[in-house]
Amino acid sequence: MNRRILLVTVVMLVITGSAFSQNLKSQHTKNIVGTWKVDSLDIGSFNLSPQYEALLRDKMPEIIAMTEVKFTSGKKYHKQGFEGETEGTWDISKDGSYILVKLNGESKVTRTKIVMLTEDKMVMAPDDENAVNSKAYLYKVK
Repeated sequence: MNRRILLVTVVMLVITGSAFSQNLKSQHTKNIVGTWKVDSLDIGSFNLSPQYEALLRDKMPEIIAMTEVKFTSGKKYHKQGFEGETEGTWDISKDGSYILVKLNGESKVTRTKIVMLTEDKMVMAPDDENAVNSKAYLYKVK
């Protein structure tokens, strides 16, 4: 009898977890659509040499001012930034934890961790073990 109860409990937890993930993916898919501007960047403890870190900190205001990211409801992605323009497609991971971007002409899909996403604010973190505590804070352009 205890094994049946345990089995039913495990099945219910799996179903509940799956439903939560789908709900999170759906909510993030809805909230991300729009144009986003960078409010601030935190490079955290990124493993950079001191001269590159100083250069990055000097260029930070320019990087922030130039960066704009658009996510369309048709899953098109467009980024205007310090390094130029990039386009591609986007999606949210099945568990709702990552933004997945595939740039035009590339086969690799990049993952960016969703730390927080509401209708008008987003906090993202690179999916890179060398970028400890790095975050980008964005706001939706109205």
